[in-house]
Amino acid sequence: MRTTFTVVMAAVLSNFAYAQVGINTANPITSLDVVAKNGDGSTAEGILPPRMTGDQLQAGDSQYTNAHAGTIVFVTLPVTSATSKTININSQGLYYFDGNIWQKMMLGDAKALNSKNIGDIKSSFKTSDHDGWYLLDGRSLSLLSPESQASAESLGLTNNLPDATDRVLKSKANNEIPGTVGGDNSIAIKRENLPNINLSGTVEGIAQAAGAHTHTPTEGGFLLGGTMVNNNGTNNYQGDGNSFSWGGIGMIGVTAASGTHMHNVTGSASVPTGGSGTTVDNRSAYLVVNTFIYLGS
Repeated sequence: MRTTFTVVMAAVLSNFAYAQVGINTANPITSLDVVAKNGDGSTAEGILPPRMTGDQLQAGDSQYTNAHAGTIVFVTLPVTSATSKTININSQGLYYFDGNIWQKMMLGDAKALNSKNIGDIKSSFKTSDHDGWYLLDGRSLSLLSPESQASAESLGLTNNLPDATDRVLKSKANNEIPGTVGGDNSIAIKRENLPNINLSGTVEGIAQAAGAHTHTPTEGGFLLGGTMVNNNGTNNYQGDGNSFSWGGIGMIGVTAASGTHMHNVTGSASVPTGGSGTTVDNRSAYLVVNTFIYLGS
C-alpha cells in the first residue's frame, strides 16, 4: 500500500513539475517514462498491460471506438465466436486496437510493429515450424495443436495441410479453392505442339514415279517384233555368221517416252528428328525456400 501511494504521488508531483509523468525517475523524457526499479535481477521489471480472455475483450466491443486506437491488451485465450472487431483474436498474445479491429502484435523491424494474421503465407530458409508458423508439408491437421487445427479449419482446410513441396504459389482464379494444388513441372511435347515446318533428312524406301520418261537396258538393247528397225531391206536378217549376224534388226537402245503413267509400289519413308522423347522442364531459374502458413501457437 505504501509503495503504491509513493508511486502515485511521484507521478502526480512529476506531472505538475514537468508536465510529463515519470515512474521510478524524477526526470521523465517522454509523456510517460518508466524506468526499471532494479537492474540486478532481484525484481521483475517491465510494463504489464491488462490481461483478458478474448471473450472478455469481445464483451466490451461497443466500448472501443476510433478514439481508442493504440489501446494495448494481453489476451490469455482466443475468442470463442469472433465479431468483426475480434476476428484476429485467435491465440494468446499482445493485441492493439487500430480504431476498427484488434490486431496481433509481433516482433519485427526494431522501428515498427508488424502484425500477422491467421492464414498468412511466407517463404523462409527455416526448416521447421516456429512461432506459430507451420511448414506446408502435407501433414495431417490432427498433428497440429488444437488451436492451430481450429485455425486451419477456419480457413477451409480439411484433413491435411497443403503440400508446397517443389511448387510455386499461384493467385486464385475464378472458382478455384485456396489450398488446392495443380499443374506439373514438366511438359510432354505432342505433334500439335510442333511448328509447321519441313524436317530435312535422309529418306529411305521405294518412291512412286509419274510422268513421261524413258528406260534403258542394263546391257544390250530391247528386241522388238514387227518392226523395220535395222533390217536389210528385205525383212531378213544378215546371216553372215559373224557376231553381228542379226545386224541389230528389231533392236533399240532406249524406250520411247510413252506418256504419263504410274508405277504402283509399296514401301515406307521416315525422317528422324534425332529426339529421345525427354519431357521439357517447365521451371524457370529458382531459389529454394520453404513455405509456411501462420496458424497461431
